[in-house]
Parts: sequence; C-alpha cells; structure tokens
Amino acid sequence: MRARGASFARPSPSSRVPGPPGAARESINEAAGPAASEQRLMCVLRDCKEQLLRGRGTYDPASGFSADYRRFYDLDLGQRFFEVDAGGERLAVQWFEPEGRVRGTAVVVHGYYDHVGLYGHPIRYLLSRGLAVLAYDHQGHGLSTGARVTVDSFDRYVDGLEAVLDAASAELPEPQHALAQSMGGAVLMEYLMRPGRKTFEDVALFAPLVRPKAWRLARLAYQAVRPFASRIARGAPQNTEDRDFVAFLKRDPLQTWVLPVQWVGALASWIRRFEAYPRDGRRVLVIQGGRDGTVDGPHNVGVLRRLFEVELLEVPEARHHLVNETGPVRERMWRFLDGHLAGGALAAGGTSPTDSPA
Repeated sequence: MRARGASFARPSPSSRVPGPPGAARESINEAAGPAASEQRLMCVLRDCKEQLLRGRGTYDPASGFSADYRRFYDLDLGQRFFEVDAGGERLAVQWFEPEGRVRGTAVVVHGYYDHVGLYGHPIRYLLSRGLAVLAYDHQGHGLSTGARVTVDSFDRYVDGLEAVLDAASAELPEPQHALAQSMGGAVLMEYLMRPGRKTFEDVALFAPLVRPKAWRLARLAYQAVRPFASRIARGAPQNTEDRDFVAFLKRDPLQTWVLPVQWVGALASWIRRFEAYPRDGRRVLVIQGGRDGTVDGPHNVGVLRRLFEVELLEVPEARHHLVNETGPVRERMWRFLDGHLAGGALAAGGTSPTDSPA
C-alpha cells in the first residue's frame, strides 16, 4: 500500500494529487461575506462529490480546496491531507498533530454516511490530550472515491483501514489507540479479528454497530425490496440531541440521502460472520446511548461482552451520533476516556478541548 501525492512524514508543498476540474479548484472569495462564502463553498463540495461519483478523482490540497474544506467544517487544525490507494479506490486521509509533546497516536474510524469533516469534537479532544490523530474517509464517503455509501462486502471497508494503517504505520508515534463510531466500530472490530492485525493499546467504540435497531424487520424489508429497487430514500437524521448538528447535516453537501439495498446485504453477511467469532478477550471501551434509535444497543453490548472484555459507559439521555452529542454528554464521554486511555495517564497532561460550536 502506498500514500499518494506526498510523503506521509514530510509532504512536499509542490506535490499534487488528482483533483476535480472546475469549481472544485476555486477558492472562496472571503470578501463576499459569510453567507455568500458558505453558499459558494457548498457548490465547491457538491462539484467535488459529482466528480467522485464519476470516478474523476478526489481533491487537490495544493489547489486551495483544503482551506475551503477546513473553513466549512470548522476543522482548521493545521492538518495535512493525503491519499492512500485501497482496492482500486483512493481514500482521503488527514493527519493532525497536537501542540507540544506528542504522547501517541489515535486512529479515528467514522460511521456510515459520515466523513472526517464531522469529527471535530473527538479530534479536538484527542489533540488536547497530546495525541496525534490519523483519520480517513471510508470508500464511498466524504472525499474518498467509490460508489456512494455502498459496498458488496464489509471487507472493502476493512481493507481500507488496513491500507491506511499500512501506509502510515512507520510514522505513527507510539502508543497507538483507536476510536470508532457506529459502522466504524464494525470495521475496527472486524479488523481486530484478522490474523496479523495491528494491535492498539486502547480501543474505544462509540455506539458500535453489530445489529441495527429492529434488525429482524429490516431483514424482511430487505428481502421484499431487493428484487424491485436498488436503493431507498433516507430520511432526515434525528440521531443526536444537538439540534445545531442535525441542522448542519441537512445542508452538508457531502451527505448521501439514499440507502443502497446492496449495502444492507453486505451488512447482513457481515453480521452472520461477526456474531460467530470465538472469544477474543481483548479489552475494549464501549460507550452506548440509552436513546439510540439506530443500533440495537442491548443486543450489541451483549455480543461484545461475549467476544471482548468490555468496560461500558451507558449514557441514558444520549442518542446514536455520540461524537456529535450535546456538550454535557461529550464531557461525560471525555471523562470516561480520561480514566481509561493509557491507564489514565493522558488526562494528567491534558488540556481542555476547545470544542467547535457545530
């Protein structure tokens, strides 16, 4: 596996990766005012997404597009952008470094429909604890290439994680931790079951996906719909108590508003395989919301207890998208992680994360 466009350790300012033509190569005219600037940037991102759908490339960090992206997602943290080849797709990777001494690395694996741009809260928390952060968009998500939000097998997602880790492993400061939300948890857990996989000092799973809510009914619907449709419309998400985030999702140009039937079939195959695994025994941290309407929390925690040594934080008032829940919920999760990551040592030297408002 190889990183494209730049050395992982020291990217060259002149290095370029293939990017979409037209609007995606234009920068925002800041003098136009905040509203006009945001509207134009949304056009830039939508154009990028259209190019991804046509398989014409991803983004070009040297073009100024990365600055536009940082502004729109309030994620201007000095990160560097890379590409990694994985199974014929190009995965968009971001690398963040904390100020001061680096005390390790955290690998962040996002959930279904998500992308790194939505993960400012956990990234800021991890940076505040002295951890460098490696995060990437799954194939078919965000700035990565691939059919939008679908795969024929969850192995494609796991191969992507493995490719990113292989490309970056020589440069990642030790010790290394991994954090994953929802489907990212499924991808990370499946990766951990692979022979010869990389080990992490800590694994933290936020509302991990095993079975979705009402899975039996969903399977019946899948069998009924599969002969007649390739996708169904996705409703507006109500997966967090943070109303500002819900409103932002509705105007996020990198969202996809359909559920491909193929993806449901890939999920069903993965569930059968994962639930049949023998006990692994590693320690995992699990955070689960009591009002989660997306995954079957009680069932999933039971499966994880059989497979792993689980340390669980239950948050009764929280919904599914835990990394974008309200400030009080996030603070409770950060305290839980402070008590467990690196045996609690990171909290001693940490600072208060500066959360973005979105």
